[in-house]
Amino acid sequence: MSGYSKGDTLLVTRDGFGDYATGRGGVYYAEGDEVLVTSTRSQLHGYLNVRPAPPANGLVFRIPTDRVRPVPRMIGEIPAGGISAEDPRIAWLFEDAGRMADRLGLCADYDRLCDALGIPGRIRTFTVSLLSGDGITVTAKVEARSRRLAEQRVRERLGGGTDAAPLVLEASRPAEVES
Repeated sequence: MSGYSKGDTLLVTRDGFGDYATGRGGVYYAEGDEVLVTSTRSQLHGYLNVRPAPPANGLVFRIPTDRVRPVPRMIGEIPAGGISAEDPRIAWLFEDAGRMADRLGLCADYDRLCDALGIPGRIRTFTVSLLSGDGITVTAKVEARSRRLAEQRVRERLGGGTDAAPLVLEASRPAEVES
């Protein structure tokens, strides 16, 4: 038994035909469809009551538990009950991973991975350009663990004045990576 709960969104793994829970007739379901669990009472017998996941609308039908699996979490998405990658309680993990990347010569790969996941990486130097509404371009070199944090630091430092025109990020230059 997989232990599904009411409200879980599941992914159909094989095509099939499910009987409507209300009686006559049924529905064809296809591999890749998403369904929403409406009842788990028959789970012990190998079935779940489901309906097509929103925004689709449909009647409740039964599906064998061996034809569904949980919808995978998106890469970089914080799982339910999880903590943010910027939480100080796990900063040690990223510091250790950055040191290992240095030792193993994997700096560029590690930096790309952290950037793709949107998580803090090694402390690197980023070049950030900002354009004010007055046409003044300011370029700053900032040490930070991610481009987003570097841009945030520059905005906080330069945007704190009483300028009427907001600062806008220009197309950022590639990071200068320290080895």
